[in-house]
Parts: sequence; structure tokens; C-alpha cells
Amino acid sequence: MPYNNFSNGYKKVLLQTEENIRNLGLKYLSVEDIFLSIVKDSKGTIKEIFSLYGINEKLTLEIINKAIFNESLEKRKGVYSGMSTRLKNVILGSLKIAASFSKSKASIEDFLISMIVNDSWINSFFDYIGITSSDIEKNLRELNNIGSIDGEKEELPNTIDLDLETTESINKLLGALTQNIFKNKDGITPFDNNIEQESNLKESTTPALDFFSTNLTEEAKEGKIDKIIGRENEVERLVAILNRKTKNNPVLVGEPGVGKTAIVEGLALKIAEGKVPFSMKDKKVLALDMTSLVAGTKYRGEFESRIKQVVEEASKVENEIILFIDEIHTIIGAGGGEGTLDASNILKPAMGRGKIRIIGATTYNEYKKYIEKDSALERRFQQIVVNEPTKEIAKVILGGIKNSFEDYHNLTITDDAINEAVDLSVRYITDRFLPDKAIDLIDEACSLKSMKYNFDETEIKLLKEKISENNKKIEDYVISQQYKKAFKLKEKQIELENKITNLKQKFQVPKNKRFNVTAPDVQKVLSISSGIPVSNLGKDETAKILGLERKIKSEIIGQDEAVSSIIKSIMRSKTGISNPNRPIGSFLFLGPTGVGKTELVKVLAKYFYDDKDALIKIDMSEYSDKTSVNKLIGASSGYVGYEDGGVFTEKVRKKPYSVVLFDEIEKGDFEVYNLLLQILEEGVLTDNKGKKINFKNTIIIMTSNIGQEEFTKKAAKIGFNVTSNEEEEIIDDYKRSADKIKQNLTDYFSPEFINRIDKIIVFNPLDKAQIKKIINIGIKDLENRLKEKGFTIKYNAALINFILKNVYNPDFGAREVRRFLVDNIEELIAEKIIQNKNKRDFILSVVKEKITVK
Repeated sequence: MPYNNFSNGYKKVLLQTEENIRNLGLKYLSVEDIFLSIVKDSKGTIKEIFSLYGINEKLTLEIINKAIFNESLEKRKGVYSGMSTRLKNVILGSLKIAASFSKSKASIEDFLISMIVNDSWINSFFDYIGITSSDIEKNLRELNNIGSIDGEKEELPNTIDLDLETTESINKLLGALTQNIFKNKDGITPFDNNIEQESNLKESTTPALDFFSTNLTEEAKEGKIDKIIGRENEVERLVAILNRKTKNNPVLVGEPGVGKTAIVEGLALKIAEGKVPFSMKDKKVLALDMTSLVAGTKYRGEFESRIKQVVEEASKVENEIILFIDEIHTIIGAGGGEGTLDASNILKPAMGRGKIRIIGATTYNEYKKYIEKDSALERRFQQIVVNEPTKEIAKVILGGIKNSFEDYHNLTITDDAINEAVDLSVRYITDRFLPDKAIDLIDEACSLKSMKYNFDETEIKLLKEKISENNKKIEDYVISQQYKKAFKLKEKQIELENKITNLKQKFQVPKNKRFNVTAPDVQKVLSISSGIPVSNLGKDETAKILGLERKIKSEIIGQDEAVSSIIKSIMRSKTGISNPNRPIGSFLFLGPTGVGKTELVKVLAKYFYDDKDALIKIDMSEYSDKTSVNKLIGASSGYVGYEDGGVFTEKVRKKPYSVVLFDEIEKGDFEVYNLLLQILEEGVLTDNKGKKINFKNTIIIMTSNIGQEEFTKKAAKIGFNVTSNEEEEIIDDYKRSADKIKQNLTDYFSPEFINRIDKIIVFNPLDKAQIKKIINIGIKDLENRLKEKGFTIKYNAALINFILKNVYNPDFGAREVRRFLVDNIEELIAEKIIQNKNKRDFILSVVKEKITVK
């Protein structure tokens, strides 16, 4: 590309200075203007050279403004006509200087040397401040490592038609100058020896698109684009719309990660392979970079000028261009400001007349928010809905692209790994879409596995250290102005880097010796990202669930029926028997106070999710009015707190693998219950921003005080000395009361709410034997905590019986146990430790109806 025969810094100085001069209302762009810009924005060694001779922006501007060196700004006011003749000559000279020594790009250094050689103004400037021009020229030549130039000057053709009225004309000028200056005796430029002669002899007809876009068709021809799988229908529809006479602008609409960009790459691949209608065989699909197009356009009209040239170039029939704009909604407002047009309003006329073909891609939300609101823009597009692929198609897609991941990571990806990645991502990664989320799992699993390769990188490390040492030497040479030595060392650096590249190629592992990426590797990645252990359903998982019941029952005393009900729901979910779109389980806990309802929730979180903090507790007394719904899902648009989201939905979104506890559910408002209906039936809840929060991996538990008095009254009878027959009668009476209370729940909740709960569990009252077990658990827990600190305690059965005697109260259940242990044992031990820091062993006993610690 001719435009690329100039360094980025050179192009930037020319383009930005030209825009500034136009905005100042001056007639032409001069050598002095460019020199001032170079001095102002100089960096690195050039800046050091200027500093060495005392050249700065203030001094330069002061001298330039003197009439003896330049016309005053007032005299330069007028209609802009382009570059001055002097500036053209300097630019031509800089190109010759670069070309004479086969440099790949003309740079700012070449421009400065050309000024000294070809323009008298700069010599007068240096004389005025007492500097010899030849000294600076010598430094610049040494910096450029090009030595002196032969006195003969190559004659340039004067037949170039230079139109300099716009910024884009500078691009054309640079392209034209390059083609005339950088040809060797055979008519070939030295920069692109691999490109055919004819392509070098003609100027690019799309300089702006060359700079601001990527040619996807060219990449497809070079094999840089993978074959698209499972999207044949979408690609065919894309071709059909593009082949229309009018309204031939498709827009791909779908969720993030479903493969919208891949479909456009599939089109480029079809064009490269010639598998498209005859009218599209020579088309080029160019991906336009809107970010680069907008970047740096701070003055009014700059962006419009760029986008206008892009449209002009894409509109020319001979260019055969199809533009692809990813995130097409960004054209709304892009580059727009006070008194200026945005990109959409510049594109619409060309799209309406069929002069330009554009493929857009965006999400549903962005399409609705931006495109649909502009009916004039919307009618110019033909919508193609890109749905998330099914699990089966996603597996085929991953199977098709796995070779590229295998070659990159030096691994072999098994079919089990692909199946597991798709299945687990669908189940556990609910806020993203296939195939993107499954590809991410495979990619990270490969990354972790490839870290096991034990390559000997000693030689590479030594070479990198040598490069680092050389970099420091180069800096020292530059500072001391020994530029030739710096450049020679720079050449050695390139040799060292090439050696590193060759060594890395030796690390390629033969396919028959590669590690395999398997299903467990994928499970490990998901476990790391989700925070919960995920393994393939089998004997180990079954054993874990059965072991889970045993662990919970060891800590929750007297509630075996409640624990068994929960474990059965978990088993149904894990085996896929229950509805996969609902939560793992939903339960309503009833019963007297202090019998373990809340404690069961905590223990379940600890053992099922392997995280004691995997518990989201919502106190329903805070949601007792209609407006409290906003706390759960977030305030409505326009209200304070809208951007913060809902307290509840944000907690679940951040930690979707949790036990969700709605404490005292009966205190919530009716509107809150309506939200719970969605969660219990569909496993999702939509927040205030329209995002769906997934509850499919949660366990929903609600506690209630309904029937509390009746439960407590019946439970109190168990505390008295009764015969076994009488005890059975009391228990039966308790169960009858429980059944009656469950039947009366419709007085508090709607029937549809009750029917969506998996199980209503009534907790049993605790008798003395069960309270005694809880006391033993409490003492054992204290013993373990003290053991971690290096202390031991000894006690006997008399202590347990004494505690039971003091804490048993059917009205409070086991609540008094912990309070008693803290007040009568933990405080005494703490006091003894403070009194005697060396004492490590303690004996607990009961003396005269009082606990003592020795």
C-alpha cells in the first residue's frame, strides 16, 4: 500500500498540521508549519538533538512570526489551496533520501534532512540562532544511519495532478509521490518485492479503507479464517440479501457470543473459494474499524471528512466492496457533535440509493435501543436473526475448530472434552451463550494442560538476557549520540530474536506424543471459575450425595425427615429427572423455634456447595410493602438507584451457586410473592434492566412462623415425663396439628404459590435426648477450637447433664444451648487463660450446682 511507505509519525505530522492550518483559515500549508509541529511534538532522539542545540517551540514560533522569515498570519488568511511548492519539494526530497538507501518508510528524520538540503529557509533559521546546519544534518544522518547522499538529484516527473483541497488529497499525494520516487530501475518499489509489478505501478483507489479496515476476503485466501460450521443457512441468507438490487444491507442480530462475526467471516471464505453468485465473485469484505475512524478527530469536520471518503471509496463500482461494521449501533452518534453529522446520517443516503453495501452486527438490546428508534436507518437494513446454536450443533462447531486449538497448545482434544464443555457450559454458565462459552472452557482447559510441558528454555532465557543487556547499551549509545554503534547493535538484536523464534519451533510436540485434554480437565476449569466442584455424574457423585445426607444428619439433630426430603430433591436434580429449568429444590420450613431450621440451611450451604458463605439471606420483614419490590430487582428507569440494580438479583448474579433463604416469608408483600412465582416455576427472574438472573443452580428455602403458637403448645407436652404410649399420642397430635396448619397455608399464600413449592417440611420438636446430643456437639466444637490454639479441656457426663437441666425448655428448643455455653463455660476459660498464660489444660466440673474451671 503506497500510503504505508511513510512512517506513522510522518503521516501524523502532515495530516494534523494540515487540519490545523485549514481550521485557522490560512491559504496554504508551509514548510515552517510542519517544522513547528515537529519541534512541538518531537520525541526520543530527535527531541534530544533539538535540546542539544537549544531549539524549542517558543523560540521557533517567535522566529517564524518574524516577517523576515515568513509572511505574517494575517497575510496568509484566505481560501485554502493546499501545500506550498516549497513543501512539496521538501516531501519529494525526503522520499528520495529514504529510497536511496532502501528504507522501508520515509520518516521525520528524512524530512528534516530534506529541509536542510532543499530549502533555504531552515538554513536561515539556523544561522539566525547561531547554529551550523551541517552539524544538525550530520547528527540526523548518523541517526538515520544513511551517511552522505550523492550530489546528483533524480528528476521527478512534473505531470502529477495534485488536488490538495481536502485532507484526503494529502493521502493521494503521498501515494502518488511514493510510486514515482520509490521505483528502482526495473520500475519496482523496494518495499514489496513479493508483490507483482503491476500492483506497485498503480496507486491504491481505496487509501482510507486500506488504513481504517481489514480485508477479510484476503485473510480468507491466506488461510487465516477457519471454516464456518453450522451456520450455512445464515450465510446463504446473507448472500441472498447482498445480491438484491435494493435494500441490500443485512444486519445480523443476536446475543453476544453466538457467532455473528463468524458468519461474516464465512461469507468472506465463500467469496475466496468462489462459491457465491457470479455478481459477487470479485467482492471484497472489509471490516471497518469505527474506533480508528473516530480516533483523533477533535476538530469539527474531521470525522465527517474521513467517513465521507470511506463512503466514496466503497461506493465506486470498480472497487467491489462490501463493508462490515461490527457493533453497528455505534454509528449512531459516532463522530457527531454540535453542528456536525454522525456516521449514520452520512451513511443513510448512500445506503438508500444502493450505492454502498453494509453488513451490520449487533445484539438484540442494542438494536432495539439504537437502530429501531431511527426508522429511516432501520428500513435500510434487512434483519437476520442469529439464534444460539443447539447443544448438538455447538458440539459440531467445537469439533470443527479443535484442530486450531490443538496446534496452538500442542495438545489433543478428546471428543469427551468437547461434549463435557458444551454440556457443563449450558448447565452452569447461564449468563453467556453457545458456542462462545464452551470454546472458552476448552481454550482454558488446553492452557492449563499445556503448562505441564517441561521444556528446557535455558538457551531462550540466556538469549533474552542478552537482548536485555543490548537494549541498555543501545540506550547508552543513543544518549552519547553514537548512532552508528546503536544501529549495528540493533541489527544484532534482530538476529537474537530470530534465534529465539527458531528455538521455539523446536518445542512443537509430535501429535502421537501430545497430552490429551479430557472431560476432567474441562470440569476442573469450570470448578475454578464457578467455585463449586463439578464432575461427571456417576458413582463418585452418587457417593457424594449419600455422604452429604450422613454429614448433615450428624450436625442437625432430630430432623432426619427434613434432611432426607432435601437430599431426595438434590438427587432428582443431579440425575436429570426433575425439571432442569427450575431451581434444584424449593422448600418451606415450618415448626417451633429453636429446632434447627436456620441451622440446616447453613449446614446445607457448607456441605453441598463446599462453601459456608454460599448463603444468600433475605429478611422478608424488609419487603412488606409494594415498593419494596424495587429493592429486590432494582429501581425503575429514571429513579434513583436504577444503575445499582437490585439488592437480591445482584447477589444471585454474582453468586449463582447458593442456598437462597427467605426468612419469615409470610411478612413479604403480595407483589414479592409474584416474583417468587417466576423463580420457582421458570428458574429465572428479570431485573430492572431486563437481564435474566438464573436460579437453576440454587436451592430456595423459605422459613415461616405460621402456626408458631400451636407448634410450641404441642411441643411443650413432650417435655413432661410421659409413658411411651402417651408420647406416641402426643407426637400423633403434633402431626395432626402440622397437617392442619399446612392446609391453612392458603390463608396466607395463593394456591399457585403453594403448588410451586417442592416440599413443605414441618420440623419436629426436640426432646431431652436430642437436646443432649446438641450439647455434646457444642462442647465438642469448643474443644476443637481450643485445640487449634494449643489448649485442652476435660469433662464428664455430669457436666452434660447439668447443662441439659439448665437449658431444656420446649418453648425455645436448642436456642438456649449456645447462650449457656458462652456465658458459663467459654467466659470462664477465657478468664483463666488471661490469668495464667502458661496454663494449657483445663478441667470442667460441676460443684454445688455451679460450673468451675481448674
